[in-house]
Amino acid sequence: MPRAPFFDAFVASVDGPRHVSAGNTIRLSVSYGTAGPKEAGRGKREGTLIVNLSGRRIASHRVVLPDSGVVSTDITLPASLFAPGASALEVRLEGASDSEPSDDARTFVLDVSPQPSVVLLAAPPDWETRFLARTLTDVARVPLRAFVAAEPGGSTPWRDGATLAAVAAPEVARAVAAARLVIEAGEPATLARFVSSSKGAVLLWPAARRQEGGGDWYVQPPGPSPLAAALAGAAWDSLPPVTGLVELAPDSAAVVVLTARLGRRGAPRPLVVLSERDGRRRAVVAGAGLYRWAFRGGASAEAYRALVAALTDWLLAEGAGSRERFVPVTYEVPNGMPLVWRWTGAGAPQDAALSLWEGGRERRDTLRFDAGGRAELRLAPGVYRYAAAAPPSAGGGERGLVAVEMYSDEWRPAGRALAPQAGLPAVRVVSGGLRDRWWLFVLAVVALAAEWAWRRRQGLP
Repeated sequence: MPRAPFFDAFVASVDGPRHVSAGNTIRLSVSYGTAGPKEAGRGKREGTLIVNLSGRRIASHRVVLPDSGVVSTDITLPASLFAPGASALEVRLEGASDSEPSDDARTFVLDVSPQPSVVLLAAPPDWETRFLARTLTDVARVPLRAFVAAEPGGSTPWRDGATLAAVAAPEVARAVAAARLVIEAGEPATLARFVSSSKGAVLLWPAARRQEGGGDWYVQPPGPSPLAAALAGAAWDSLPPVTGLVELAPDSAAVVVLTARLGRRGAPRPLVVLSERDGRRRAVVAGAGLYRWAFRGGASAEAYRALVAALTDWLLAEGAGSRERFVPVTYEVPNGMPLVWRWTGAGAPQDAALSLWEGGRERRDTLRFDAGGRAELRLAPGVYRYAAAAPPSAGGGERGLVAVEMYSDEWRPAGRALAPQAGLPAVRVVSGGLRDRWWLFVLAVVALAAEWAWRRRQGLP
């Protein structure tokens, strides 16, 4: 139904890191805008973006509202403001004096841990490490901190991957020593000093892959390995080729997960290799250009996600990200939309009992996964803590925070989607078939009866 025009200021979206450690700085990208007619003579409109945590204001940012459309701004917060665990932030726009308050706030869920579980060292950073970091935070659901060395050999070679602030080498060494998984992608000379300090698992991505092995290397289907089950569903023949490959030293104790052939000919060479010594797990990815799998999207992106998730689960062993059977696809959904869950456990998807708490009230429900491993749950607006009913010993342990917002795109004023139609006239001529006119059949019967009577009177047969 059409609505009367009105002015509306709204918060369109909030984006930022989902999993952070206590020493990180959280940078939220907030998109806000206006729609509808603007009052004459008001000049520039201003407002304030308020960040609330459990009803308490923790930050504010003064903004100028656009005449129309959507703009973005950044709000930075120290992670020390948050208690360990999942938290729900409310980003609200105040002082705009609009007519629709239901779209003035958005919710953002993040998780804070005391120490980063994964540390990424990129020396130098490139597209490979950028896509790897983004996928790791998504599939592993553990806090990741990235350090980049854009100027190896300089006075301050290391910088924070999120803020590009200079970081001293001792701080990088402390983060590496406390991490359960260290990813070293770059020049061996720059990373050599941190290899010995790492006590957890290691993922190596040699820098020499960028110079060696010219030509296109096509990945072959995986053979027997600890990751074979997780990689079984990928369409390997449709993946973009690897642009380069490093020749790894032979190791009889290593397990080859993936191989590649140059131009689909010749002997296969190892692409992904796993090994374990003295209780420490190690993986090596010897190829370049794997980020193109994620960049293409579709089946290629799913294969990239499956590879990163399988490597992370194996390297972390029984750590975070390996025991959860299902995870939410999105942590917040607009009003009226269902929360979607994705099955990540081994084997076929199974129904899962779930307990949810909101405002001191408990609700129990069941996630019924379809053949594609997706389940939907519709809830009223609110912030819900959830936990799987099955104990961790049974393969459960899923718990976290999800939110259903009061916001909806339908609250915002928008142009008409349907054009007016001319309609039909009150009186019109409608043609119909002769067989639909019953009186013609009556005339035909009367005519035949009259002919029969006349022929009888004349003595005709």
